[in-house]
Amino acid sequence: MLKSKHIKIDSIEVQVSIYEYGEIVTESYFEKSKSKLSVAYLKFAKSSYKISTRENSLMPEDFWRTNEFDFENGKVLNGKERFHFSGKMSGIFGKTDKEYRESFNKSLNSEFVEKYVVELFEKIKNYR
Repeated sequence: MLKSKHIKIDSIEVQVSIYEYGEIVTESYFEKSKSKLSVAYLKFAKSSYKISTRENSLMPEDFWRTNEFDFENGKVLNGKERFHFSGKMSGIFGKTDKEYRESFNKSLNSEFVEKYVVELFEKIKNYR
């Protein structure tokens, strides 16, 4: 890791870690909703990044949601939301996306996350 820094965006506490090979990893804590969101920006071209996010469910702890985006020239492309769980969670197979989403903070939906990763990137892109 090259450097690490704490910043605050409105009521959101953010830990920013910057790595020498071009990756920026953040951990955001949303005070109002008591939620955490991890965001990784992996640089693969001059102005292109692969962005992936992770949010753990409200319960149980071995169930999480990710969003993956391509990010080029300040624009988010090709967003995908996915749900993941460990083998211990086999009892939740067969549920609908709506039922899965009920296990997560409603304010961190895909639309919000897509906007947030762009805003966060604008705040941290020059920290190298």
